[in-house]
Amino acid sequence: MKLKNFLMKFLGFGGVPTEEGGTRLSMRNFVMFPLGTLGRDFLYNLFNGYLLAFVLFTKNLTDGQFASITIIIIAARIFDAFNDPIMGGIVENTRSKWGRYKPWQTIGAVLTGAVIIMVFCLPVDGWAFIGMLAAAYLLFSITFTMNDISYWGMMPSLTTHSEDRNKLTSFTQICAGAGGGLVGLVVPMFTAGALSFIGAVNAYRILAIVSVVLMIGFQLFTILGVKERPLPRNLKKEDALKLRDIFKTILKNDQLLISALVLLIISVGSGVVTGGLQMSYFYFEFGYQGGWFTTLGIGGAITSTAMVVLYPWLSNKFGRDKIFYFVLFCMIIGHALFMVVGLSFSAGAYMSTTWWVKFVLMAIISAITGFGGGHYMIMIINIANTIEYNEWKHGRRDEGLIFSLRPFTAKMGSALQQGLVSAVYMIAGVLTYTNQISDIENAVSSGDIAAEMKDALIAEITTSVPEKNKMILLVCMCLIPMVFVSVAMIIYKKKFHLNETELEKMMAEVREKKRIEGIADGDVAEEIAFE
Repeated sequence: MKLKNFLMKFLGFGGVPTEEGGTRLSMRNFVMFPLGTLGRDFLYNLFNGYLLAFVLFTKNLTDGQFASITIIIIAARIFDAFNDPIMGGIVENTRSKWGRYKPWQTIGAVLTGAVIIMVFCLPVDGWAFIGMLAAAYLLFSITFTMNDISYWGMMPSLTTHSEDRNKLTSFTQICAGAGGGLVGLVVPMFTAGALSFIGAVNAYRILAIVSVVLMIGFQLFTILGVKERPLPRNLKKEDALKLRDIFKTILKNDQLLISALVLLIISVGSGVVTGGLQMSYFYFEFGYQGGWFTTLGIGGAITSTAMVVLYPWLSNKFGRDKIFYFVLFCMIIGHALFMVVGLSFSAGAYMSTTWWVKFVLMAIISAITGFGGGHYMIMIINIANTIEYNEWKHGRRDEGLIFSLRPFTAKMGSALQQGLVSAVYMIAGVLTYTNQISDIENAVSSGDIAAEMKDALIAEITTSVPEKNKMILLVCMCLIPMVFVSVAMIIYKKKFHLNETELEKMMAEVREKKRIEGIADGDVAEEIAFE
């Protein structure tokens, strides 16, 4: 108990609702809520970030089949994006003895696990795989949304205190980054190169099963451990929002729309890099070695994590907007330097002097670009703050509905990014070489080719890729994010004004209005018990 009290005092948590800062965050929720997303982000990043790699390097595809997969992914992600506000409205009207959010988190986690097993573990190829993928992607769009909307919708309800929200968002983003980063560490290492001795096909099956176990296991921390803020006594279940009412509510919140638009543009720009172009370029330029690809991104992972960890302190010292501009500049400069180094000289033979020079330079540049990873957490905080803005402007919080714009932008951005990546792949003729690699991977998984022969056979394929094809991948994966991030920065500068000072003024006005109307007496007692 003494240790708990010391940590709460040291971190600045706990206490009762205050006039100046809003409802405080309990230590219990500070720990249990973020832990819930570790497994979620591992599973989501496996599916969203490596599905195309799984398809390219384990399936032999015709141009028509690849185009069909692209259409399926784009269509499913657009459907998924528009499904988010609807699910947000459903969550907003949920009243149960288990709370507003936990039932959907539980159902969504279990059903999503079943979909992941179907995609990565069923031995289906050709057009049969295309049909199965279409059905599975549609199901994933529904099941993961159940979990995602309810999880992130819970976060702003746990505290209205500005500093506590920064700390909670920071720790949650650390856990999310750890889950997603773990995927980036293990997937390349165990599906490509020396460590993939069982073949990519079998490796993806094992990783899929692990991801399901991690998602459900870590979600239990949130489902069983988080104590939800009690609903106000006078809050009654309202009629289900109609589709037009859902979007009308969102459209009336101008700061929410600006936040979502900025996040969407950045997601598209940065997504073409992590969505496949960088991996394909690396394998063609440096060799089909997942361990080295993972090493290339370690510096970026460290700087991105550092931004998240230090954000509460940096935000208090410099303000959220200045930190945001800094991370965006790092993204632009990093991609510009990456392109300059990439175009300056070829890596040459594997492990040669030029190979090492180019690899080290790009690893350093990746660390610079990694600071840009802080943009996502800052925009999450901005979206969370628009809940108070909505309450100030329209008298309603609508946490679940408003926070549905976060996954909406991510999924819509993912759809647009997928279209760009597939277009670049087609222009660069990537399928010609990935089909040959997938044939070898399948032969290794079935035991027709010894694992010891795989590296040499694939090396012959990657070294045969023309220089112009690699340059197409390089230029596109650098120019696209530079342009998109620059546009996002301009929009944010001109249109977003919900900074820390404005937010505190709005929250003070809302509290004063509630006091005058006399509706807070019973709720304050409940909130004190909640803490």
